[in-house]
This record gives sequence, structure tokens and C-alpha cells, in this order.
Amino acid sequence: MTLSEFIAWEEFQEFKHEFSDGTISLFPGGTKRHAALAGEIYAFLLAELRNTPCRAFIMDVLTTTENSARYPDVVVTCDERDTSDMSGRTLEHPKLLVEVLSESTAHVDRGQKLREYTTIDTLEEYLLIDSRRRWTAAYRRASGWAMSSPVSEGSFELASLGIILDLDTLFERAGVPVRE
Repeated sequence: MTLSEFIAWEEFQEFKHEFSDGTISLFPGGTKRHAALAGEIYAFLLAELRNTPCRAFIMDVLTTTENSARYPDVVVTCDERDTSDMSGRTLEHPKLLVEVLSESTAHVDRGQKLREYTTIDTLEEYLLIDSRRRWTAAYRRASGWAMSSPVSEGSFELASLGIILDLDTLFERAGVPVRE
């Protein structure tokens, strides 16, 4: 199956699937904490991006690369090619991608998804935030991709958007323990 065939097929499926290099996999479900954390990030971004050309989306929009289609937990695009037609199902020009790490997804989020996402020309930042413990880091595009220093408390700059994320409030509201 090609990427375009997958996107057409996915539209009519009862459950969500992801596509990577010709392989289809069922989109994994998450915990309440995982959903709460993604929701808190999304709500924060909605408020911060109001009155800007940027739009935030949560879990139901496919982000495509040359050979994959994924459902990031949260995605931000500032590209008119993604926002001019809001009836579509896919984004191709994200600026920020966010994945909430869980026991079942962390290895894919840090490996295969990282490799896929960093091929996107418009992507500036890939934020990883753990749902099991207070830990956050981002891969940022500079002269190449590099990971920021991990942070577990205080604030974290989303450099791609020029805004500050209050980790203490975020983790507290999502019920992420200080230590698990």
C-alpha cells in the first residue's frame, strides 16, 4: 500500500491506524494520564496561539512524511498550506510536534518517529514529554538536529513558537508524579 492509498483507506476505518514504510499498525490507546497531559499541552497551545497564524491540533490529524502517516499527540502548524482547508485530514508542514511518552510508545517516539519527523522540512521542534515521570526534552533543528537538556520542573521554552511552558502546572494538572 502506498501512503496515498493508506490515507484514503484510513478515512473509512473504525479504529485509527498509522503507516510507516508500507506497514500499517493499529494506533495504540493510552492511559488517562497520557490523555490528560496531551490535553493540557493542547489547551495551553490553543490559548497561546490565539490571534496568530498558527493552529494546534490534537491526536485526530495525520501528519505525513514522505513514507509515513502518524497521529502525533499534539501538532502545531503555522503554514497556510495546512490551514487554508480545514476539512482535510492531514498536515504536511508542522512547526512543532509533541509526543507524550508512555511505557508502550517511548521506544517508537524516541526512535522511528524521531527519524521520520526530522525529515519534515518545516519542522523546527519535536517535544517529548513523559507521562510516567516529570521529564521533558526537545529535539531542535539548528545546523542539525540536537536534543535539549532534559528538564523536570520549572519552565521549558518552546523555541519554535517563542513561548514558555510551565512544567510544574502542566505536570500537576495531568497528575504526573514527582517520582513513580
